[in-house]
Amino acid sequence: MDNSRQKWVNMSFLAGAVLVGYVLFELSFKIAGTFDLEARVKQIDWIIRFSSIGISALIFLVLYNSSKANQFTDEVVLELSRVTWPASKETTRATIVVVIMVLIAGILLGGMDVFWAWAVKSIL
Repeated sequence: MDNSRQKWVNMSFLAGAVLVGYVLFELSFKIAGTFDLEARVKQIDWIIRFSSIGISALIFLVLYNSSKANQFTDEVVLELSRVTWPASKETTRATIVVVIMVLIAGILLGGMDVFWAWAVKSIL
């Protein structure tokens, strides 16, 4: 595995572990609030924070030491390096076209909505 790709593999493992830790953190606080654990357990906020950080670190270490995960993620990074990404100018033009089309569709649908609201109001 190339050293530059290994950096991206490790960064993806770190990002995944942080994401899982954050979701676990938020979910734990929701559960603690639902079951009123703040009143029952002292320092529940610290317990939730440190357990989320610990689980994130454990997930990162498991992924970092897994040869299958390293091989798969290295292949993904290799394939992404082969992709021909659009230039900045092309991306800007495509974004402008999308925004214009959304505005046109919004105006057309808004006009049809006004027309049908007027027609129904006139009939009733």
